[in-house]
Formats: sequence, C-alpha cells, structure tokens
Amino acid sequence: MHQTISSTGSTPRLPGPSRRPGLRRVIRLLAILTGITLVGGGAWYLLLFLVTRTDTGSAAIDKSVRTVEVAIDSGDVRVDVAGQGEKTELHKKLTKSLRSPDEKIEQDGDTLRITTTCGDGMGRCGSDYTLTVPVGTRVKVDTRLGDVSVTGVRASVEGRTRIGSVNVEHVTGERVVAASKTGAITLKDVDFDVAEATSKMGDIRVDEVEPFKKLKAVSKMGDVELHLPSGAGPFAVHAVTKIGDRKVAVDQDSSSGTAVEARTKIGDVTVRND
Repeated sequence: MHQTISSTGSTPRLPGPSRRPGLRRVIRLLAILTGITLVGGGAWYLLLFLVTRTDTGSAAIDKSVRTVEVAIDSGDVRVDVAGQGEKTELHKKLTKSLRSPDEKIEQDGDTLRITTTCGDGMGRCGSDYTLTVPVGTRVKVDTRLGDVSVTGVRASVEGRTRIGSVNVEHVTGERVVAASKTGAITLKDVDFDVAEATSKMGDIRVDEVEPFKKLKAVSKMGDVELHLPSGAGPFAVHAVTKIGDRKVAVDQDSSSGTAVEARTKIGDVTVRND
C-alpha cells in the first residue's frame, strides 16, 4: 500500500512586477506638476510686475472746505491739518496693473468727496491719499484695506477700515469714531464729548484724553487699555473680559453722568487714571 505524502510547506511565490517603476512614475509626475506650478506662478508674478504702474499727483484743496469724505477700496489715508502758511492740498498715489482704480473727486458746497473703486478682477489696484486740510474740517474716512491716520483736526472725526489700523491723535471734536475689523485702534491726546473705538481683532488704546461724556472701547479679540484724565471721576464703568485680566483703578459710581464701556472677549481690560 502506497501513501501519498502532501507537503505542508508554502508554495514559493512567483516573482511579480516590481512596484518601483510605478512609484518612480508618480514621483516624476509630481515633479513635473510642481515645476509647471512654479514656472506658471513665476510667470504670473513677472507679468504683474511688468504691467504694474504707479501714478502720483497733487491738487489744491479749497480753503472753503469744511468736510472731507474719503471712501476707497484699497489704500492708506492720512489726514493732517495745514499749519500757518502751509497750503491745503491733496497728494495721491494710484497703483494699477490688470485693473485700475476708478477715481472721482468732487466738491459739493463746503464738502470734498473722494471716491475710488477697483472693482472685481486680478492684479494690484490701490489708491493712497494724504490730505492737508483747514483746521476746522470734519473728517470721514472709509477704506476696505489700509491704514487710517487723522492728526490735528479740530472737528468730529470718523475713521473706518476693514483690514488695517486706525490712529487718531491731537484731535478736538464733539464725536470721534475709530473702527477696524482687523487692526489696532489708538486714540491719543484727544478731546471729545463722545468717542467710540471698536475692533473685531486688535488692541485698543486710549491715552491722554480730556474730560468727556461717554467713551466706548470694544474688541472681540485684543487688549483694551484706557487711560482716563488724571483726577477725574467718578465714572460709571462697565468693564468686562471673558478670557483675560480685568483691572479697574478709577473712582466709580454707577449713577455718574460720565460713562465708560470697556469690553473684550479675549484679552485684558485696563481702566485707570493717568
């Protein structure tokens, strides 16, 4: 009687196709795509560089102007007061590439309006303005992307930006408004009745102010630091932070006619007398 013996060992695996050639093909393809992207990106930036142009200009501002309103899409705006013997004038820098700023400057009575839009599209487009205005000129500035600076004005001021900082210094006006969605707010050496400083993401600092009626400083993410007039008070203070330190070192009275609101969600709140 013959027995059939079956092997319990594993059957040798037949050599299959190597995976390395496929991996090499993937790597080569990625390298080619990366090269195309880099070359294309470089060519695009070179094109923008070649077609980008900056034009500058200036114009006189009539001394009868008592209100200046500036509304632009992109650019910095600086407003200062003409000193004795200085001219009241406007300086501008317009940047254009695949799209150009559409500018409109007009005077209606004692109001000077400057409006510049860029519209949709690609490429650099912007307009920077520096204005030297009569002392008692009311100022209203609104830019979507850029910094706002107002100095020396003896009238109400309103400065707003979406991305950028707002700085108001040496100003005397009944009402002062400074607002940014992403950027710091600074009020320094300002005399006002009512002031409002707000930022969604940025620090707020108020320093060297004269006695006032109402001050509101609110940030969603940033520190709020208020330096109130030395020896003044009492104040009706509402100071709140959800995540941060709260420090209030002023004379307080909830029935006071001088209201101070200092709030942030993330950041420190400081209210004190200088």
